[in-house]
Formats: sequence, structure tokens, C-alpha cells
Amino acid sequence: MRIAGAVLVLLGMLALLWGGIPYRKTENVAQFGDFKMQVTEKKEFTIPPVVSGIVILAGAALLFSRRKPGP
Repeated sequence: MRIAGAVLVLLGMLALLWGGIPYRKTENVAQFGDFKMQVTEKKEFTIPPVVSGIVILAGAALLFSRRKPGP
């Protein structure tokens, strides 16, 4: 559980600092026989800070939680 908590805290911090995931989208605008016109757009999938905060809190809860001793 501690490893999962540490991973969640790290992912939440990275998402908070980075703010989003950039990607490119290519579309065909027109096609005349073998000739193609394409447009490539730079886009970004934004991650809201609230989601990053929730992931950090969930990771911290897993990181600092104690397991009950078994029988």
C-alpha cells in the first residue's frame, strides 16, 4: 500500500506542476486523387488542479495509513 501511495502522490505532484498532457492531432482537410492536404494541431489535455489535489490526498492517505496486525 505504501508503494501505491507514493506513486499516487508523485503522479499528483507531476500533474499539478505540468498541468496537462500535450498531444498532436492530424486531420485530412482535402483530398484530390493522390494529393492530400493535412492540418496538424497542437492540443493539450488539461488536468484540473482539483483532480491533482484529490490524487495527492488519496496517495498520502495510503502512504500514512497503518495496516491492522493479522491474527
